[in-house]
Formats: sequence, C-alpha cells, structure tokens
Amino acid sequence: MSDEEIVHLIFEDRQDIEVILSDLELSLYESVLKYGLSTKKFLYLDYRGEQSMEIVNYILDYEFAHSLELASQKELEELGEFGYEYIPDKIKEVNKLIYPKRYGLFTYPTSGDYYALFIAKLEHKSKLLRAELLVDEWTPYKERCIQYYY
Repeated sequence: MSDEEIVHLIFEDRQDIEVILSDLELSLYESVLKYGLSTKKFLYLDYRGEQSMEIVNYILDYEFAHSLELASQKELEELGEFGYEYIPDKIKEVNKLIYPKRYGLFTYPTSGDYYALFIAKLEHKSKLLRAELLVDEWTPYKERCIQYYY
C-alpha cells in the first residue's frame, strides 16, 4: 500500500487530500502530520495526558463535522471522568465506546513526546496498521506505524 492510499483512508474530504498531496516541500508523512494538526483533524496530546476533556471535545467535533453520533451524551460524560495513568488506557476506553459504530481512535506516529490522534473507520484498520510512515532508525518499529489500542 502506498503512502498516498493511507492519506485517503485518514482523510475522507477530497479537498483535504488535495492540499496534503500538493504540499511538495515536505514528505508525505510530514504533510499529513502538519495538516492534521493545523486543521485540528488530528488531536494533539502531550504524553502526560489531557488538560481537560480534550478527547471528548475531539469526538464531539468529529461527530458534528460528519453528522453522526459515535457515543451518547452520557457515555461521553463518563469518558470525560475516566481516570487513567497513561494515554493508551484512555484510547482503549474510547475505542470500546465507538467500536459499535465501526470507528476507532488511532495514533499517528510522531518523533516527539506527544500523541497525534485521529478517528477513522474500522473497515480501514488492517490497511492503516500495516503502514510504516515514520522513517527514523532511532524510533522502535512499532512507533513508526499507526497504532490502534483496544
């Protein structure tokens, strides 16, 4: 699978895809990360965790932008109160919550000390998880790829 195909699986909007693929100054990996973070289509989270209810707000924004409901208001409130020590623990809870709607919260690889999260359809999960995007010999192989915590 080409990197270009990965862009189509992460971003559904044709306009988003065109902007990313037209940015020839950066690698495709960097273009996706820069675009995702700058447009808030990716959620930026420090490794230490959320400042407040950032994941819940990200889900609400995604629901609004795509005219769908991934979780009920009550479920989102419970998710906002969920206590965790490490971000992957909360990501697992999110994935349990949105799995019935056939969506997942994925992590995009980064070379920094933060998480870049995005929501995608689970039908693309196997393709997304196979892609090694970050080319960096100092980063463990698993962290160079998109990840899904469950």
